Amino acid sequence: MCGRRNRMTQITKKTTDKPRRIGFLLINGFTMLAFSNIIEPLRMANYVSEQLLYSWVVAGFDDNKTSSSNGIKLSHTAPLDYLLTCDLVFVCGGHQTDYLESSRLITLIQRLAVRDIALGGLCTGALALAAAGLLEQQAASLHWENISVAQESYPGVIFNDQIFTIAPQLYSCSGGACALDMTLHIINKHHGHHIVSKIQDMFIITSIREPTYVQHMPKPKILSSSYTNVIDAISLMKTNLEEPLSVKDIARHLGLSSRQLQRIFNKNFSCSPQQYYVRLRLEHAKYILKHTTLPISQIVLASGFIDNSAFSSTFKKNYGMTPSHYRQENQLI
Repeated sequence: MCGRRNRMTQITKKTTDKPRRIGFLLINGFTMLAFSNIIEPLRMANYVSEQLLYSWVVAGFDDNKTSSSNGIKLSHTAPLDYLLTCDLVFVCGGHQTDYLESSRLITLIQRLAVRDIALGGLCTGALALAAAGLLEQQAASLHWENISVAQESYPGVIFNDQIFTIAPQLYSCSGGACALDMTLHIINKHHGHHIVSKIQDMFIITSIREPTYVQHMPKPKILSSSYTNVIDAISLMKTNLEEPLSVKDIARHLGLSSRQLQRIFNKNFSCSPQQYYVRLRLEHAKYILKHTTLPISQIVLASGFIDNSAFSSTFKKNYGMTPSHYRQENQLI
């Protein structure tokens, strides 16, 4: 015990910058696995850095405790209004979705957004962000079981099949173990790969998945036949990034017309197949920029663009910076 207490004293003494304050807004039935996969990497970031990089609070609507997916009740450590002082607040959802559209929850989320507090949706928590109007024309990740219904309820949101999505001031995660990958990406953005590498060593993590990693979605459980076509179309796109297929070719592979494929993508993602394909190729390019030292001219070819100029302008339009700038800010090697 003495050793642990001394180490915590060191952490407090070595802290020079104000720690980022993370809030967890628990919804009844929240998924414990996903919650743990966020809070534990934050704890470990403090431990391996010997600094207080993150602090956190837990709040909820049910008296002093909120029940989790496994029945364990988690005690709240702060009142709801304390979330208004946080830098980032995660809405932690689970299999119970009836409360995600309550006026009380929506009002609180909107108050947080007005204060420019970053927001995250964990598991079905993204539905609460959608109900609050924060995801309109935005991409968001959601567990595959909920995607079909969510698309009908919120047609203006681009729900994708990625394990998580990171956008300015908005985070969404499909849940489960994916929350660990997302949190490590967030820590890397805040404090660099050297901290993340130490966390990997402590947690015995051999690899970190990129946000573009696709959820495993058993086809027999997907309700919409149009969504099955979407998954097959995306699979074709991902296996043909270097030499992109035309929309006509993709549609032909699926036994559809180009117009049918256009309608399916507009319904499921509020974008055209061409636009979705470009996003996949850009995400592929981002991964190469981040993890390799390949010249940009080779990355242009690997991601299916015709020349450096077209690649650079498309990249900047989507991410607000040039490929070279992105590599400078994010490269891990």
